[in-house]
Amino acid sequence: MLVSRKGLSRREFLGGLVLTGAGAILGACAPQAAQQGSGQAPAGDQPRRGGVLNLWVGGDPPSFDAHQESTYQTLHPASPCYNLLVQYDPKDHTKVIPDLAERWDVSSDGKVYTFYLKQGVKFHHGKPFKAEDVKASFERIIWPPNNVVSPRKGVFDAVSGIETPNDYTVRFILKRPNASFLANIAQGWNVIYPKDLLEQGDPKKTVVGTGPFKLKNYTRGVSIELERNPEYHVPGLPYLDGIRFFIVPDPNTGIAAFLSGQLDVYRTENKAEADEVAQRYADKATVKKFTIMSNYAMEMNARRRPWDDPRVRLAASLAIDRTAAVKVLTQGEGVAGGILRPDSQWALPRAELEKLPGYSPNKAQEIEQARRLLAEAGLGSGFKATMLTRKGAQFEAPAVFLKDQLAKIGIDVTLDVQESAAFYDRLNRGEFELFGGSYSAAVDDPDAVFGQSYLCDSERNYSKFCLPQLEDLFIRQSQTMDANQRKQLVWELERLALVNVVKVVMAYRVNWWLWWNRVRNFYRQPSYYLTERHEDVWLAES
Repeated sequence: MLVSRKGLSRREFLGGLVLTGAGAILGACAPQAAQQGSGQAPAGDQPRRGGVLNLWVGGDPPSFDAHQESTYQTLHPASPCYNLLVQYDPKDHTKVIPDLAERWDVSSDGKVYTFYLKQGVKFHHGKPFKAEDVKASFERIIWPPNNVVSPRKGVFDAVSGIETPNDYTVRFILKRPNASFLANIAQGWNVIYPKDLLEQGDPKKTVVGTGPFKLKNYTRGVSIELERNPEYHVPGLPYLDGIRFFIVPDPNTGIAAFLSGQLDVYRTENKAEADEVAQRYADKATVKKFTIMSNYAMEMNARRRPWDDPRVRLAASLAIDRTAAVKVLTQGEGVAGGILRPDSQWALPRAELEKLPGYSPNKAQEIEQARRLLAEAGLGSGFKATMLTRKGAQFEAPAVFLKDQLAKIGIDVTLDVQESAAFYDRLNRGEFELFGGSYSAAVDDPDAVFGQSYLCDSERNYSKFCLPQLEDLFIRQSQTMDANQRKQLVWELERLALVNVVKVVMAYRVNWWLWWNRVRNFYRQPSYYLTERHEDVWLAES
């Protein structure tokens, strides 16, 4: 449906909350105890139909087009309205399971993937789902038209063509074997749009999928409301009548709304808030900690002076104290890391990471080296710079930290804080000097991380830094099917990217998910960008 401008006012949502922080209302009217644990139903407890799940999002979506955006502020409200070709199991982020494809085959040479589609599925506007919709959606992702930004097209560099032998079969033809192909097909961003919408409509404003919920109302700055799709193709689902996402940029307002029971689920990066909920509501709420697939980071625009000088970029990286970043930005709960998540099977071992510039335990020595590099570049007396960042605590806090760190070597940074839509517009046009905040990936996979951000034409390589040796290594690791051999190539790839620094990785973020135990079948994963459909979530009596 088209975006509506109806809905609750901010005053109606807040309902008189005291906005002086969480501590003022810890005794508020939270839901009564339902169970203790992970949100799973007790043995013998049957799903209950009805009710609206109240969720949180930290800002307005730049648009509703999942193919073009890179923020959870788009994906979380949009995902319940769509299906994927295949998906990650909501209970296991390492396992890919069917969705609109009931099954698939892979050729013996690893270069042909054939998907057999579910029949009897309808889009929200009545069009039957067919293979042409899958083909049109993935062609838009992989070979986008001139007016479409496709941040993840580099992930599918191995694809040479898509065929539709009949209405319910889709065949992807690859130029070379690709160990990560299925994992990346299942990213939550790769929603299936109807072909007619892509040809005649605008997915930025119009939400038409095959998912368990439909867009009902969107009131900018207040809420996004979804309603149950009565013709959903999975029998008996969804259980909920709807989902309401309240748009709450201020963390104090968000935790207050959760503690008062106005939000059923909340995500915080504040350990004290999570500990308070765990202690005071041990029998009423679930608290889960995750080291997520997102890090605090900075990118330098290698197309602009003085950041086109590798000595200046390296100096900036050397100046940043990763250990301090963990302490300041994650209350000591996170971990310093490289390009791939520290507990990933692909991550460079800690001992090897500490040999690379910026990661040495001897920070004083690195600061002196940084000053020498700036002097060699003719900038020994320092210089001024502007750092673009997104509005919101999770983005502004690391930008302030980076400003302080760069000041140690004479780089005087001014922060330029923008709303999400303007921020991404500036990035996509390369109109920035530095940007600081956070960087996330959907899948714990080398192709996903390097393919979307480190190749010469990657859409999320915002500075368009290009290193042919890195491109060659990427292709070699991508088509290496032996996991141990591939890991060695991935480590070599990571070393190369971190030494030729454009993106500075600081600390991997930690989140605590909080939800009242009346919310059943609610599962969380380390990634924000895989399973956000909530089709089998239900609400117990409270």
